[in-house]
Amino acid sequence: MKNRFNLKKQKEIKKTKFIFLFSFLLIIFLMNFVSALENTEKNLTAEEQAIICKAESEQILTDLANNNFSVQRINDSLKEMNNLFQAQVVLKDKKLKYDFSLIIPYCDEIKKINENAFQVRDEFNALKIFYNDSLTEDMNTSSIDKIIDEIAGEIQSERYEKVKPLIDKAYEEIVEVKTSYTTLNLFYTTTTKGIKNFFINNWVYIIILILFLGLFYFFYSKTIRTWWIRRKISNLEIKKNTLKELIQKTQRDYFEKGIMSEGDYTIRTKRFAELIRDIDREMPLLREELMKAGKKGQFQENK
Repeated sequence: MKNRFNLKKQKEIKKTKFIFLFSFLLIIFLMNFVSALENTEKNLTAEEQAIICKAESEQILTDLANNNFSVQRINDSLKEMNNLFQAQVVLKDKKLKYDFSLIIPYCDEIKKINENAFQVRDEFNALKIFYNDSLTEDMNTSSIDKIIDEIAGEIQSERYEKVKPLIDKAYEEIVEVKTSYTTLNLFYTTTTKGIKNFFINNWVYIIILILFLGLFYFFYSKTIRTWWIRRKISNLEIKKNTLKELIQKTQRDYFEKGIMSEGDYTIRTKRFAELIRDIDREMPLLREELMKAGKKGQFQENK
């Protein structure tokens, strides 16, 4: 019994040594393989690198076109690259000074455009989904629609580097419209005619009231300013609460309902967190301004 146990233990030790030796040899092989690839890449001439990157750029053009992207900008870069490449070939054939490394910056630019194109499309699609989920038909979305059209124009013109600031602006505008809609009473949009008739029938009293309010503001400007700052703080708090509700809704759609992709969830939560941080930075400044206005008002009363 004891001999069987020892034999079994020896087999396990041999098996462990074999696995360790095999793993060690495999790691050495992979390191040599990677090193060989790096050396091969380093050993490529500038002309060979230019040929490879030119082929990659042409493939990028095809991929973007197949994905319904505009490719005029890349097509123009490819034409310039090909002309420059052919010029280097001619110089080489004539035994003159040539430099194929001039092709590489064109390839790098095309790769960057390709990355930006797909990233911008994903972010724009996420923005449009958020737009449809957050707004209703009775909201005034003209300011947002203008930004959306501007984003679409920049994408069509392949100016992808200009899109990200516009997407940030669109998110802020959507939240602003939603917050204003929550704050303002719908009475203002449903009784426009009644208000107009009221002004026509009571214009004399309105003028007197305006004069009275002017005098009132003259004597109580500090109090009014304090009220205005408090109101602005209150609106920012409403805006922050709205953002928190949107974050909670996004989390429910992703974790509980499973109706949102991970990409959309990441983009939205990141945007909302940035907007909340902006509010948190603005609130202390307003509170400090409120304290200063209160102290000035108290000084004038004592005087």
